[in-house]
Amino acid sequence: VRRGDHTQKPLARTELKEAVLGKDRTDRGGKIIKAVIAAANEKLRHLCGLELATANSAADAAPDASQAAGPSQAEATQEATQERAVGGGAASKLLLVNVLPRAVAPEPADGKLVFYALVETVLNLLSDHGGRLPESELTETWLPKLGLKEKDTLPGLGTAKVCDLISKRMVTEGFLVKTQGAYAQGPRAVLSRSSEAANTFRGELEG
Repeated sequence: VRRGDHTQKPLARTELKEAVLGKDRTDRGGKIIKAVIAAANEKLRHLCGLELATANSAADAAPDASQAAGPSQAEATQEATQERAVGGGAASKLLLVNVLPRAVAPEPADGKLVFYALVETVLNLLSDHGGRLPESELTETWLPKLGLKEKDTLPGLGTAKVCDLISKRMVTEGFLVKTQGAYAQGPRAVLSRSSEAANTFRGELEG
């Protein structure tokens, strides 16, 4: 969270454990870290309307494919966050989620808007294909249908290629997870997205 609150990148539970307990102390069953997260959430909710949420994988937390969503934290609710919180595992990632209802979100810069549009497009493709899409099918079939090539760049995003935005940035920032050559929704896509914004985005694309 030390970095996650600024960069919105997931923080590994192992990193939190090391920061709190040091490298040598053990935590059987993760009881200490669970207590730390619970205490932190009590303060975070009270002081700033945020909550630490964990998701081991998209499979653990993925919503129904019909529940479209967008990359904004503003609409996330405390109830949904708590329902999706997962307790253990070194592979768990921690995210800061806004749990204030109707929270005000700052307008992203143009480059981020372009990136979020690409994120939402990819996530909609995943939803339309049962929540999982092979990387080869995404890059060789669907990107061309969108008028994109793997090595294309996008406005406001510098020299970053579309293939790197998907395979590196979206995975690093928790929007996607990649296993066995296929993409699925990552924890941030599940916990920190606005269904209202996503439905509006998709409606405008299809309209």
